[in-house]
Amino acid sequence: MEIKAVFFDIDGTFFDHHSNQVLPETMDAIRQLKANGYKVALCSGRAKEMAEQLGVLQLFPWDGYVGGAGVSVYDEQMNIIFEDTFTAAQCERIFALGKEYDICINSHGKYEFMTKPLNAYSKAAFDQFHCQVPIVREWDHEPLVALSAYEKPGFDWHMFDGIEGIEVQHPSLTCVDFMKTSVNKARGIAHLMKYWQLPAHAYLAFGDSMNDLQMIQEAGIGVVMGNGHEELKKHADEVIGPSWEPSLRDYLLMHHYIDDK
Repeated sequence: MEIKAVFFDIDGTFFDHHSNQVLPETMDAIRQLKANGYKVALCSGRAKEMAEQLGVLQLFPWDGYVGGAGVSVYDEQMNIIFEDTFTAAQCERIFALGKEYDICINSHGKYEFMTKPLNAYSKAAFDQFHCQVPIVREWDHEPLVALSAYEKPGFDWHMFDGIEGIEVQHPSLTCVDFMKTSVNKARGIAHLMKYWQLPAHAYLAFGDSMNDLQMIQEAGIGVVMGNGHEELKKHADEVIGPSWEPSLRDYLLMHHYIDDK
């Protein structure tokens, strides 16, 4: 299949957390990709506002953005073209369980807040992902797109099992994300590919964590970083070097998506 678009996960793929930067070689590579006619976009678990806090959306004239691991999809002007918010019943149950078990629930996106002040576990996650600390308040029945919770490593999250239409994902040792079962990165990408009027699977995808699984599986070519989750690597068409090396640029060069300039 001829590749028409390239998608990059952010944390641990496009943005390297060891050096706390996007490598210069990566920036050169995405500029060449766009100049060579490919659509270029980020696809992340971060809501758009969290990606802006990291500064990555401002780095480049992206052709689109898939945020919240597929919850929200944006065009080249960062206007929303698709969004799948939590239902009121799902929010009510998540926040009620958070209160019952004294767990901090964090809303990302347009409505950013957390239900408890930072503790050691939430601080670790905020520091890891370079996120701004939001205000502390209760949910005011706004439509929400991204919810996370924080606790100590190895915490048993069983209390959130059984919420209809919700699954719990584990992006880090001290954090879980609540995801609608109808949502994943591949489904978000499908909306953007349709918007671009491109074949559904004619894309190359780079990722490193388990919320990239469907994207890696459904991409025309799915590539996993060397620092990625070992289980995810089993599903990759190719595993490359880690995010702290110019692995993205090297792969794109090797497969002639860009030139050695």
